[in-house]
Amino acid sequence: MGKNSTAMKIAIFAGILLLISGINGIAAWETIKNFVISTIADHFIIQVIFAILLFIASLGGISVIAGGLLIGKGKVGTGKFLISLGTGLGLIGLIIAIYIGYTEGNLTIGSFFSIGVIGLILSIVARLLAKK
Repeated sequence: MGKNSTAMKIAIFAGILLLISGINGIAAWETIKNFVISTIADHFIIQVIFAILLFIASLGGISVIAGGLLIGKGKVGTGKFLISLGTGLGLIGLIIAIYIGYTEGNLTIGSFFSIGVIGLILSIVARLLAKK
């Protein structure tokens, strides 16, 4: 498999975790959308922006998996870029979800030990392990 097989396996596993988690998936962005619409504004443009975000967020785990596969094929730069895209969306979603949980008073320590957070951490680890 090559020197990056561990990074590839970790990225694929992380991508699967991201796909099944609420942090990087549609559920988190739907919660964020509902929060924005109910507390800030409900305009057509906001609806369109969130439709796009929901679509991209749903691809976050797939982006990490694709990045892992590319790393396994020796396309390390492109693979790391795709992992960054998937992880970046996850981090943004996580930060916003933590903020919303904090402002609504329902943030718990369990928020930091979810499948999605583990997937994010593993995505970052895979990206760091991948070498050209």
